[in-house]
Amino acid sequence: MGKQNKGELRDNWKLILEQISSAVDQDLLQMKKELEESCKKKDELLHDAQRALAEEQHKRETAEREKQLLEERCEELQQKLKLIEITFKKSMIQLKKEMEERENLQREQDERIRRLEAQVNALTANKQNAKNYCFSKIIANDKEENSLEPSWWSKICMLINELHSLITKFFTCG
Repeated sequence: MGKQNKGELRDNWKLILEQISSAVDQDLLQMKKELEESCKKKDELLHDAQRALAEEQHKRETAEREKQLLEERCEELQQKLKLIEITFKKSMIQLKKEMEERENLQREQDERIRRLEAQVNALTANKQNAKNYCFSKIIANDKEENSLEPSWWSKICMLINELHSLITKFFTCG
């Protein structure tokens, strides 16, 4: 029994070792597959994370560019607003000056009109006196000359009356 048992024992051990080796190989293969799948999933997750980071970076850069463009546009609008305010203030100052000039001109014209009206009133009063004087002179001269043609004095008085009428019309019309 010695040799045979030893051979059988060896064969049994060999068989056990082969079974253990096969089981270990299968376990190793299974672990290798699981490790490969884990690495593959890790790579996919890493790739997805990198893609998400790249998208986030792109969004951030786009938002930063838009923010910069909006700030530039805002600055341009503020400068335009300042220019409009300056132009408005200058226009208001110019308009006030023009209004003051017009008011001064209106006062001057009103004063001229007042003086002219006073002169017209004085002329009208003088006209009445002159008319009375002219008529008395005309009548006296016409009686002295006793002619059919009016005297020079009566012609002068008529011209003065016409001139007075024209001056009155001129100042009353406008």
